[in-house]
Amino acid sequence: MLRFLSIKNFALVERLEVEFSDGLNLITGETGSGKSILVDAVGLLVGERASQDMVRHGFDTARVEGVFVFPDHHPVHDYLSKLDIDEMDQSLIVRREVSRSGQNKVFINGVLSTQRHLSELGNLVADIHGQHDQQLLLRPSVQLQFLDAFGDHADLLKQVSKAFSEVAKVRRELQQLQKNEQERLRRLDMMTFQISDIQKLQLKPGLDLELEEERALLASSEKRKEHSQQAYQLLYADEGASLAQLSEVEKNLVALSALDQQHKALAEEFSEVRYRLEEMAFRLRDYIERIEFSSEQLDYVQERLADIQKARRKYGETVNDILAYADKIQGEIVGLQRREERIVSLGKDEKILAKDFSILAQELSSKRHSDATALSARVENSLASLNMDNTVFTTQIHPCPASEKGTDNVEFLISPNPGEMPKPLARIVSGGELSRVVLALRALLNFEPFAKTIVFDEVDAGIGGRVASQVGEKLAHLAEQHQVFCVTHLPQIASFANSHFHVNKRQDAERTIIQITPLTEAARVDEIARMMAGNQVTDKTRKYAAELLEKRGRREATV
Repeated sequence: MLRFLSIKNFALVERLEVEFSDGLNLITGETGSGKSILVDAVGLLVGERASQDMVRHGFDTARVEGVFVFPDHHPVHDYLSKLDIDEMDQSLIVRREVSRSGQNKVFINGVLSTQRHLSELGNLVADIHGQHDQQLLLRPSVQLQFLDAFGDHADLLKQVSKAFSEVAKVRRELQQLQKNEQERLRRLDMMTFQISDIQKLQLKPGLDLELEEERALLASSEKRKEHSQQAYQLLYADEGASLAQLSEVEKNLVALSALDQQHKALAEEFSEVRYRLEEMAFRLRDYIERIEFSSEQLDYVQERLADIQKARRKYGETVNDILAYADKIQGEIVGLQRREERIVSLGKDEKILAKDFSILAQELSSKRHSDATALSARVENSLASLNMDNTVFTTQIHPCPASEKGTDNVEFLISPNPGEMPKPLARIVSGGELSRVVLALRALLNFEPFAKTIVFDEVDAGIGGRVASQVGEKLAHLAEQHQVFCVTHLPQIASFANSHFHVNKRQDAERTIIQITPLTEAARVDEIARMMAGNQVTDKTRKYAAELLEKRGRREATV
C-alpha cells in the first residue's frame, strides 16, 4: 500500500510530503485547490506516461517518489524478482524524474528501469479510476476474470487451462514434426539409398586390406613361381642340388662319428639341419603347385577394390569407417521411421485431448452465460443505489479462439440513459458515471486475490444526499480489502474516511503553492462543515458535521 508520497516541482506543487494509512483515505479541498494533482502524481508512480508540462514553471526537473509496502506472497515480489531488482524490507520505492528536455527517468528500488516495466508493475500495485486509459476493468481480459470470480469458476477454469496446455503441447510437437516432414522424407530416402549402396558391397571389417593383399599376390604370380621354382631346383631337384651334396656330407660325418665318438653330436645336428632343408624343399614344391594365375580373379579383385574406393570417397576412408557410418545412419533411419509413428500417435492424442478440452470449455461457457445474467442484475441493483436507477448493464459473451481461459470473450456493456443501446464501458463519456460503475463492480466482488491501492477521482460527480452516502458506504466497504484514495467534494463521502487530508492552494511571493494536511478529528469537523456550508460555517453547521462523523463512527463500531 502507498505509505509515503514525496513531490517536488511537480505542476503547482513546489515541495510536498505526506504519509498515508490503510483503509479509506479521503482528500478534500476547495474547487481548483489542486486535489487532482495528487492523483496525477500517484499515476506517475504506477507507470502513467510523463509529460514535460508536469514540470513546475521555472524549473528543469520534477520529481515524484513513493514508498509502497506489501505483505508476503503479493505478486509484486515475484515481479521484482523477474526484473532482478532487490527488495527493501518488503517495500517498493518508485521515483520518477520528469525533465523539460524529455530525458525522463524511472527508478525502482534505486535501480534505473523503464516506463514499460513500471507500468506492468503498476498493474499489480494500483488502479486509478477517473481517466479511461487507467481503468483496469475496461479491459475485456479483466472483465472475463471478474465474471469468473463472480461465478466461482476457479476449479473448472484450472481444468480448462490444464486441458488447453495439454492440447497446445501436443499441437506444438505435432506442428514441429510436420513442419520438417519434407526434410525428413528427403533424408530418409537418401539414407535408405546409402544403406542399400553399402550393403551391395557385402563388406566385412578389414576386407579392403585382404583384397589389396590378394591383388598383390595375383599380380606377382609369375615372379613368385619363377623364384620358388629356382629355389626348389637348386635345393633339391637339379643334378648336383644342394641336398644331394649334403647327403654325401652326412654319410661322411656318420662314418666319422663311428670312428670318433666326439663327432657323433655333430653328425646328428647336421642330419637335423639336412632334414629341415629337405622339408623346406618339399614346402617349396607344394607352394609351386598351388601357384595359379587367374585373370578373371584379378579382374574381380580389382573391380571389388574399385567399388570400395568409390564408397570410401562417399562414406569413409576405410572399410571399417564405412561400416561405422552404415551403423550410424541405420540408427537415424529407425529414428526417422519412429518420427512418422510419433506423428500418427500425436494426431490421435490431439483429437482426444481437443475433445476433452472442448467438453470442459463448453461446460465453463455454459456457466458463464448463466452467471452473466445474475451478474448484470446485481450490478444494476448496485448502480441504482448510486443514482443510476435506469442504467442497463449487460454482460455479453462472444465466442473466441481457444485459450487457457476457454473459448469466450466477455464484454461489459452499459446504457446509463433510457432508450440508448448499451455500449462498452470504455465509451462512457462521463468520468463520474464510469467511476461509479467501477465502484459498483469492485464493491460487489473482490476479484483479485491480493490488495491494491485504488484511486477514485470523479466518483462523486453529479450526485449528492442519499446517493453520496451510498457511495461512501461502498468506498468504506472496498477499503476493508484495499487501500482506497478518493478525491471528493461531498461531506457525506468524506465522513467515511479512515484518514482525511485537506488540500489548499495559496499565493506566496507571486507563486502558487499547494499544501496537503492530515486532519485531526476536530479539524475534520471544521472541514466537513465547510463542505456543507461553504464559507458560511456556523455553530449549527459544525454540530451537523460532528453528528455526521459520530454517526459514521457508530456505524463502523457495529460493522
